[in-house]
Amino acid sequence: MDVLGKEGRQAFGLRSNSHVGLLLFSLVSLILLLSSLYAAEASVFKKARETALEAASPVLKALSGPIGWAQDRIGDVGDYFRVLEQNKALREENAALRQWEDEARSLRGVISALQELDVYKQPPEAKPINALVIGEANEAYAHSMIVNAGEIAGVARGLAAVDERGMIGRIVDVSANASRILLLNDIQSRIPVFVEGSFVEGLLVGRSTSRPTIAITMLADGDKIQPGQRVITSGAGGVLPRGLAVGVIEKVTEKEAIVDLSAEYARTRMVRIINYQFPQVEPEEADAPPADAPAASAPTSAAATAPAPAATTRAATAPAQAAAEAAPAAPDEGD
Repeated sequence: MDVLGKEGRQAFGLRSNSHVGLLLFSLVSLILLLSSLYAAEASVFKKARETALEAASPVLKALSGPIGWAQDRIGDVGDYFRVLEQNKALREENAALRQWEDEARSLRGVISALQELDVYKQPPEAKPINALVIGEANEAYAHSMIVNAGEIAGVARGLAAVDERGMIGRIVDVSANASRILLLNDIQSRIPVFVEGSFVEGLLVGRSTSRPTIAITMLADGDKIQPGQRVITSGAGGVLPRGLAVGVIEKVTEKEAIVDLSAEYARTRMVRIINYQFPQVEPEEADAPPADAPAASAPTSAAATAPAPAATTRAATAPAQAAAEAAPAAPDEGD
């Protein structure tokens, strides 16, 4: 029995060894096959791929015509609808522009009439200074831009900076060849503004993390402010010129009105600094030094005292004239 069991165990061991060898042989064969196929890719597979492409090229060429025609027709239809929408928007814009043109013509007539009457005086002209944005600071509580124009170009603190869409901020720091612009959404920004349509003036306050707001006080008619109304600079304080576009009212709450700015800071590459000189009030002549008072009163005293001698002379000569007239009458009575 032991002999039979030993032979059985030896036979099992041989069979297990043969399975392992067969597995290793299969694995080696598979690796060799893959390597040979990879080596033959440049010849066999490439030729097969080229043959398939050559066979399919006539079919693709035949189908490319209808497919291209269909794509062109679909693109033409899409362009047609886009053109319709653009034409509609342009017609609305032209209608608004015609209305503004009519109002501008009427205002031009009024100004011409006032100029003829020599009553109207032109406001001071603003001299623009062009500059390029050379740096930006977009931190948590600081939003500003650096431009390549400074004191040499005529830039001064407080001047307004605008782009082609509207006002972006005001000058706060100036050097010889550069300036820093404090943007309207900075937390330190404060500018006086005017809301068209509601005739409400207020202070535009920056909030850094979002759009600036107009604080509504108890004295302001906040209920007249409506979304969509245009916001411009009011010119209060004599620093910023009146009429610079700031934005439009987006939302109105009980305490504030949120403004959607016209300027897009991400697209701003060139700015225009408005060198605006606000008209100054000249002092009155009554404020002249008192040293001129005696000189001014001297002619008055002389004029007041000048008629006195003439009056005295007339008073003195009046009796003599009366006596002379009476003297010839006496001989006539004697005769």
